[in-house]
Amino acid sequence: MSKSDKYLTLTDISKKLDIPKSSALDIIQTLLAKEFIDIENPQAKTYRIGISIFTIGTKSIQDNNLQEAANEVLTSLSQKTQKTIFLGVPKKDKVIYVSKLEGDSPVQSSASIGSDNPMHLTGIGKAILAAMPTEEIALLYQNEPYERRTARSITTYQELVDHLREIRQTGYAIDDKEGTEYIYCFAAPIYNFSNKVVAAISIASLAEEIKEPEKKAYPQLVVAAALEISKRLGYTHNKLYKG
Repeated sequence: MSKSDKYLTLTDISKKLDIPKSSALDIIQTLLAKEFIDIENPQAKTYRIGISIFTIGTKSIQDNNLQEAANEVLTSLSQKTQKTIFLGVPKKDKVIYVSKLEGDSPVQSSASIGSDNPMHLTGIGKAILAAMPTEEIALLYQNEPYERRTARSITTYQELVDHLREIRQTGYAIDDKEGTEYIYCFAAPIYNFSNKVVAAISIASLAEEIKEPEKKAYPQLVVAAALEISKRLGYTHNKLYKG
């Protein structure tokens, strides 16, 4: 359809795909249901590309821009810390990992590119939640108790709200063995040109390797990296959280 200079009928689509009309109609019905195509003219029964295609295309461009903006910064952060670096994006109440640079520890986080975790159990997820409007957080986390994986996991809304308030005050999030018994993370959010949180990054390490020097240095490094990526995406502020 994108290559055609006119709106297409069922017959046109059937001929272009070289399949029977009945098969073409099944495909059309599926695409209509998902809003990938629309009926352009009910009388002429012609079809055009739908809004969902534009939404997917825009999201793909944004994701590519995010990766492009982040790659150099994440590589630098990995070299400075020798720890595992993650880039994650939100999807409802979960975070999806879209980039991972492994550190030099013989034991690594089991999270892989494409996998997900509940937001409240990860540094990346909590960094993102702390940048979201309260109403959105309340909708995502209205059903208690939340999944618990360790003795340190957040399981109630009040715990979560208190924790997010602390993140906004300090300017970064931590995951102190909340999702995995042996992993400690420092995380910070990433914003785009419209000041909307679109992702977050984290420095992940074995908890036993995090001493006072790391607790002082890593928050500054992850915040600086997140701010640099955000600015490359058009973010114009100098702080990651208001207040």
